[in-house]
Amino acid sequence: MDNLLKIAVYIYTAFIAFVCLMPMPHISDAPKDSDKIVHLLAYTFFVGLWFLFFYCLKQKKDNFLPALIKSCILAFIYGIIIEILQGELTTSRSADFNDVLANSIGIVIGILLVFLAKTQFIKLKSKL
Repeated sequence: MDNLLKIAVYIYTAFIAFVCLMPMPHISDAPKDSDKIVHLLAYTFFVGLWFLFFYCLKQKKDNFLPALIKSCILAFIYGIIIEILQGELTTSRSADFNDVLANSIGIVIGILLVFLAKTQFIKLKSKL
C-alpha cells in the first residue's frame, strides 16, 4: 500500500499542476465562476490524499494532527504556487485570488471530512 499511496499522491499533485497550467479551453456554456467548484473539490481531495500519505506512512501512533496540519499547509502553499505560475507562465490563464479562496474552502472541507473519518483512519492505520 505504501508504494501505491506514494504513486497516487505524486500523480494527483502533478495532474493538478498539468490541468491548471495547460491552455484554458473555451467553454461558453459554463456558468460564471463554475471553475471555483472544481477548485474546491480538487483541494478537498488533495488534503485527504496527502493526509493519508503523511498519516499512514509514519510509524508514530499519534501523528493524526501533525499529518493533517502538514497536508493543509502543503495544499495551501501548492495552490498559491499554481496561481503564481498561472500568472507568470501562461497566456490563457491568470492568477486569481478567488481561486485561492476556493482552494482554501476546499482545504477547510477536507479538514472537516478527515475529522469526521478520524476513527476509520485510526482503524486503518492499526491494520498497517
